[in-house]
Amino acid sequence: MNRPESSTPRSGAQRSRKAILVCPECGHESPPDGDWDVHEENHENRVRETYSCPVCGATVTTRPRFTERHVVTPR
Repeated sequence: MNRPESSTPRSGAQRSRKAILVCPECGHESPPDGDWDVHEENHENRVRETYSCPVCGATVTTRPRFTERHVVTPR
């Protein structure tokens, strides 16, 4: 799969996108804001996002969610 490229405003030169996630099972590649299936989970009073591959369903990464609107308070 080709990586998306963007041009820099000053020089017009092409550069590769830095952040690309790669599925460990099937090799699917996409940026973090690409086509991954993202599921929010509550674990030990913290909200986390799990990124799963849209091709094979494997978990690619799990990341903490840092926005205040998603803070989970203990009961």
